[in-house]
Amino acid sequence: MPTTSETSRVGCSTSPSRYPIGTAHHNVAGWAGGPGRPPVGVEKHLFASVRLAAAPTGLLACPAYRDRRRARATPVDRGDHVKPPAGGAPSRLYVIDGLRLVAALLVVGFHFTVFGKPWEYEGLPALGTYTQFGWLGVYLFFLISGFVICMSAEGRGLAQFAAARITRLYPAYWFAVLATSAVVTLWPVVGKPLSPGDVLTNLTMFPDLLKVDQVDPVYWTLAHELRFYLLFGLFVLVRGYTPRRVLLFAAGWLIASLFAYKSIPALTNLLIPRSSALFVAGMALFLIYRHGSNIYLWGLVGASWLVSLEMIGSLEPHPPARPVLSPTEVAMVEAALVTAFFLILAAVATHRLALGWRWLTTAGALTYPLYLLHEYIGWVMIHHLHQVLPEWVTLLVVVVFFLVVSWLVHRFVEKPVSNWLRRRFADARASSFLSQPPAGRRPATPAPATPALVPAQGVALTPLPTGPTRFLAGSSAGSAD
Repeated sequence: MPTTSETSRVGCSTSPSRYPIGTAHHNVAGWAGGPGRPPVGVEKHLFASVRLAAAPTGLLACPAYRDRRRARATPVDRGDHVKPPAGGAPSRLYVIDGLRLVAALLVVGFHFTVFGKPWEYEGLPALGTYTQFGWLGVYLFFLISGFVICMSAEGRGLAQFAAARITRLYPAYWFAVLATSAVVTLWPVVGKPLSPGDVLTNLTMFPDLLKVDQVDPVYWTLAHELRFYLLFGLFVLVRGYTPRRVLLFAAGWLIASLFAYKSIPALTNLLIPRSSALFVAGMALFLIYRHGSNIYLWGLVGASWLVSLEMIGSLEPHPPARPVLSPTEVAMVEAALVTAFFLILAAVATHRLALGWRWLTTAGALTYPLYLLHEYIGWVMIHHLHQVLPEWVTLLVVVVFFLVVSWLVHRFVEKPVSNWLRRRFADARASSFLSQPPAGRRPATPAPATPALVPAQGVALTPLPTGPTRFLAGSSAGSAD
C-alpha cells in the first residue's frame, strides 16, 4: 500500500474504503496454499489486485498513480500474457507415445523371428541375432507405465483412478481374448485351445490368481500391471495423491520387494520384484518431470537402475536358433539397452527430449491392441503364409496386417466401449447410491459458515509466499500427512 508521502508526490487524494475478503472480486482465500492453488503467475496477479483494491479509492482513480504502478509492475502483475519458456514441454508427451510403439515393435520382432514354432524350423536366424533382445520391450513398457500412471492419478481419487484403468485396459483385452481363442480353436497349430470356462475366466484378467492357463502367454505383463495399480491405489490414492506419498510408496515398494525376493513366495507374487524397479523408476522420473530434480528422486532412480540390471540379468529368455554372441556379450547388450531406456526417459523427465509429432498419438494408440493380438494369431498367419510366400515377405505382410488391425480395434472397439464404460462410471459416481451413509447413522451436519473477514481500514493484505513448491510438504484435497 502506498504511503502518504507517495500519494502526495503523485498529487492524488485518499479516500479510504473497505473490501471484505470472500467477495467475488477478492475470493482468493480458498486458493492460497490449498489444493486448487492457481499457477504462480495467476497467484501474483490476484494478490496484486487485492493489494490495489485495499488501497484508497481516490488514489486508484488517479491516472498518474495507476501509470506509476503499472510501469513498476512485472508482466505477470499487470495480467499480460506471458509466453512459456522456449523449448518447454508440450501439453501432450508425444515422445511417450513413440516409446510405446518402439516397445511394442521390439516384442513383436522377438516373437516373430526368434521363435521357430510358427516357421516349423529355426525362425529367421539372420534377424534373430538382433531381435533376440526384443523381449526387453516389456520392461520399457513397465518403465513408461510408472511414469504415465502418476500422470493419470494426479487430481483423481481412488474411484476415479480405478474407473480410468478399467476403461483403458479391459475393452481391447476382452476383444483380444475372444479373437485369440477363436483363432487358436479354428487353427490349433501353435497352441492348445482352452475350454470355454477357462476362456471366460481369462476375461477377468486374473487367470494367474485362479490357477487357469492364459489364452496367450503375453498376458503375463497385465498381471504385473494390475499389481502395480493395486499397490499404488492402496498406498497413495486412499489418502489422496501427493508427491510425498508417491515418493514414500515407491521407495518402500522397492525395498520391500527386495526383502521378499526368493524369501517370501506369497509377497514375491504380490510385490513382483523382477518388475518393481522399473515401475519405481518411472514414478520417480515423473516426479522429476513435474516438480524438478532433487537428490531423493535421482537417488531412487539410480537404485532402481541397479536393481533392474540385476533382475533382468538373472532372466534367461528364449535364445536364437543360431547364437552368435557369447553369454557375456549378450549380458552386456542387455545392460546397455536397459540403461538406454533409463537415459531416454530421464531426458524426457528433465525436458531435454520433447517431440511435436502429432501422428505419434495414433502410433501410441496402436500399441496396446498390437501387443495383445500379435503372438498366437501372428504365429498362425506365419505358419500358413510362409508356405506360399518368401520369409521376408511373410514377415512384412503379418506386421503390416497387425498394425492395420490394431488401428481398427482401437477405432471401432476400444474407443466406443471405453467411452460407454466411462459414462456409466460417471453416472454411478454422480448417483446418491455411493454417498448413502451407513444404516442408522445420520448424515453429518455441515459446520456453520465462517463470517467473512474484513481488513481494517487502510491496512493492506499481505500475500502468501510464492516461492518454489515445497516438494515433500505437498498435500491433496481433504488430507494431510
